[in-house]
Amino acid sequence: MFNALKNIPRRAKKAMGYSCRGLAVAFRKEEAIKLEFISLLILLLVLGLVTWPFWKKLALVAAFFVIPLTELVNSAIEDVCDLVSPDYNEKIRDAKDKGSAAVLMAIVFSLTILGVLLATP
Repeated sequence: MFNALKNIPRRAKKAMGYSCRGLAVAFRKEEAIKLEFISLLILLLVLGLVTWPFWKKLALVAAFFVIPLTELVNSAIEDVCDLVSPDYNEKIRDAKDKGSAAVLMAIVFSLTILGVLLATP
């Protein structure tokens, strides 16, 4: 058991490397990821000017962070689908559409949270 605990820093470092590489690939290849992270950055800048309580700012950032997170998963699904079958296939289309629907739901979720926070004194 101690050996497993001893390997945690090495494994965490490797996992961080994989994650950073994944983000870099997404930024290079996915326009939607770039737009969503730019939007998140703009949101952070705007929230720096707003006099909301910290909890509201944190809730909104967390809600909007779900959008690029979901987009990353959607992009991964699309990459795997393209690898499995580059030709048109209804099942592949359905899988990609479901991923896209997840992104749409994340956007609706984030906008709903924004609406609730705007309506809350």
